[in-house]
Amino acid sequence: MQSPLELSAPAAEQLRREIRRARGNEVCFAAAAGTDGTIASVRAVARGNRAAVLAATRDLPAGTLLIHNHPGGDLTPSEADLGVAAQLYAAGLGLAITDNEASELYVVVEPVRSRELQLLDAAEVAALLAPGGPVAREHPAYEDRPTQRDLASQVTGGYNQGGVQLAEAGTGTGKTVAYLIPAILWAVRNGERTVVSTNTINLQEQLVGKDLPFLRRALGEAFTFALVKGRGNYVSIRRAQAAAATAELLLDGAQAAELQGLLAWLERTRDGSLQDLPFEPTAELWDEVMSDSDVCLRARCPHFQVCFYQRARRDASAADVLVVNHHLLFSDIAVRRPQQNYSAPAVLPPYRRLILDEAHNLEDAATEHLGASVSRRGLLRLLGRLERRGKGLLPAVAARLQAAEADLLRQETLQELTEVVHPALERARELTIDFFGRLEFLLRDSDEHVLRLAGDFSGMEAWAEGVAPVLDDLVIALERLARGLRRVRELVQTDQRWSQALIEPLVELGGVQQRVLQAIDAIRLAATPGTDPTALVRWIERRGADRARPNLALNAAPVDLSQLLRDALFEPMHTVVLTSATLTTRDGFAFLRQRLGLGAGLRVQESVHPSSFDFATQTLVVLPNDLPEPGRDGDSRFDVAVAGTTEDLARVSDGGLFVLFTSYRSLKAVAAQLRARGAERRWPVFVQGEAPRARLLESFTHSGRGLLLGVASFWEGVDVPGEPLRGLLIARLPFKVPTEPLTAARLEAIEAYGGNSFHDYMLPHAALRLKQGFGRLIRARTDRGAVVILDRRIHERGYGRYILSSLPPAPVLVGSWPGLLARLREFYSATDGSPRA
Repeated sequence: MQSPLELSAPAAEQLRREIRRARGNEVCFAAAAGTDGTIASVRAVARGNRAAVLAATRDLPAGTLLIHNHPGGDLTPSEADLGVAAQLYAAGLGLAITDNEASELYVVVEPVRSRELQLLDAAEVAALLAPGGPVAREHPAYEDRPTQRDLASQVTGGYNQGGVQLAEAGTGTGKTVAYLIPAILWAVRNGERTVVSTNTINLQEQLVGKDLPFLRRALGEAFTFALVKGRGNYVSIRRAQAAAATAELLLDGAQAAELQGLLAWLERTRDGSLQDLPFEPTAELWDEVMSDSDVCLRARCPHFQVCFYQRARRDASAADVLVVNHHLLFSDIAVRRPQQNYSAPAVLPPYRRLILDEAHNLEDAATEHLGASVSRRGLLRLLGRLERRGKGLLPAVAARLQAAEADLLRQETLQELTEVVHPALERARELTIDFFGRLEFLLRDSDEHVLRLAGDFSGMEAWAEGVAPVLDDLVIALERLARGLRRVRELVQTDQRWSQALIEPLVELGGVQQRVLQAIDAIRLAATPGTDPTALVRWIERRGADRARPNLALNAAPVDLSQLLRDALFEPMHTVVLTSATLTTRDGFAFLRQRLGLGAGLRVQESVHPSSFDFATQTLVVLPNDLPEPGRDGDSRFDVAVAGTTEDLARVSDGGLFVLFTSYRSLKAVAAQLRARGAERRWPVFVQGEAPRARLLESFTHSGRGLLLGVASFWEGVDVPGEPLRGLLIARLPFKVPTEPLTAARLEAIEAYGGNSFHDYMLPHAALRLKQGFGRLIRARTDRGAVVILDRRIHERGYGRYILSSLPPAPVLVGSWPGLLARLREFYSATDGSPRA
């Protein structure tokens, strides 16, 4: 049992002296208690008045006790004290109150007492996974995997010694269980949580629905875990009920009907998340009902105790293992980074131990989150929340005001709405359409869907004369709209009767005001040339397949994230484990380390844990040398060859193929060729874009002999073990498009620093991408299948050896397609699982 906290005589004297110097006003002190609970010294960190003082907590380590005095002598904590105490407790800090004479100490909340960490025993961790151990006894299909035990020992060292662990774990290693066991034991024995961040929902569901419950049973440890979703995934009870109360003014008929279905679901859901909703709501309706920090009433909300988001947040704050996605992780980092605050709650509870699974996606996830984007559809939808076809927040506010008793304040507020807000809204809407229309005009002569805004693009004639004037007017109109919304809220809040009656629309107006200001910031960042072209890249992007009514977006993203990731992620953490099946190329971890800033000055340990699968007998890599070369021989000839090769391979394997592309254009062309050849009469054909991804996968697996044509999202994060997938055909090597704005900017930055952009970026990225695609095929010891790569460059160019040596060690066959087809027939007809010569 811990000793009670007590002031030593010198510490009490220090308190009295500082309080006298502050003329008897409140003073905030920082103190640390010894192991016996005695506070030997204190230091003043803030001074206030007779009623309050700032709780100055910046840079204070966990275990610190904040002490402040109540000049009146009553040590009973106020409501403000209790609110501060809750925040301090979450950060591991304590709070105590004393009087001006320091005669007594009332401890509101105890700080976390320092204790010696209990290091993990690597041999013990490995034994948990060994034959006869608890995992083997609990798992009905247990397999002994020495590489899994090696990985678990490596991760254990990361917890004991700190630093960054780079651990490539091949398919079938059992990496999730290997890294979860040390994380669980560390939390149980040392009281420190671990955050596990992944890139895909599939892996999150596996961790929370399968691996963590299994390990709780197998290990017999009473640890807790939680899946943490972004706030926008949860419905707000208060907002849903408020939307229902004003539906006739807020929503059109279809949305109002949709809301009734959502309200019925709200009565029975236990989760309250978008993923639990049995239908997909329109974006416009979800904007009105989702949990949103900008419109949250927090403890003042009547539904605070039963709020789905707040309940999930409470569960997360008590969990030993948190499972999140990379985007939520970077939302948290973005909040912590400016203040260097890693000990208090932010988007996530505080943590110092981090496991990054699917870590090969880390740079892309960080780029997407840390950039800025504003789209035509998104901005118009935001403005439509205020008013669209007579529905929206402004008509709802105006109706309430018009029904109220007439007075000068009511008249002034209605006048502000009529003469300022509505004209500013219509002007902003008109200029949004005009602005994005002019951006779209810049893309008129381009077959590409993107246009990079390079250098000082403000000097371009088309920009200076066509875009810039409207850009300035749009920003002015949005700023005027934001000021008008703020003024309406200020006017209403001056009358307590109105502020209570209009609390819901007032909060919503405040939320829209914040979003308008964020849109202004994004427009300025993306539409203003920077002084350092290597810092940010800016571009215009046409989104959506419908060229007649496309969405258009203006984007900005950081070119180089290495220093930011080092400063904001790797250095503040005590332990970081980066793992994936695809972290290394022929050159080891060099590419990943360079992109993520894992250079000198950091403690970095590397390890490779090969797959337990026998690729020599389970698969073949087949490289035809007599097909047209993509690009050089014309895209149409190559597409015809891809369709013919796919049909040939399907006859040999009886379907069960993934056909992976690097562009939608090629995918659609080959799909059309296959259908024209009558392939659908023999095998089910599934084409990405014609149905949701999850439904395509389910249908493909159920068919057992389908042909699935996919692009980016099917190269990774897809698990189809067993007979339904028995062949993989890759049309082109997955090189990034060098003219794509972000890629072009990164290539230029590498060249500017004296590097070779192809060998330092394009080639290793393509090798890792191909390795990911390869990994879709062999997911279990009983899986068999061939990987056919149709891009001749892999065996005709020197860099082909680099790419092939980055793949798992499978036999490679090169030759004419008719000859290879005969070898493939032998492979698929073999009964002993080995390819025949």
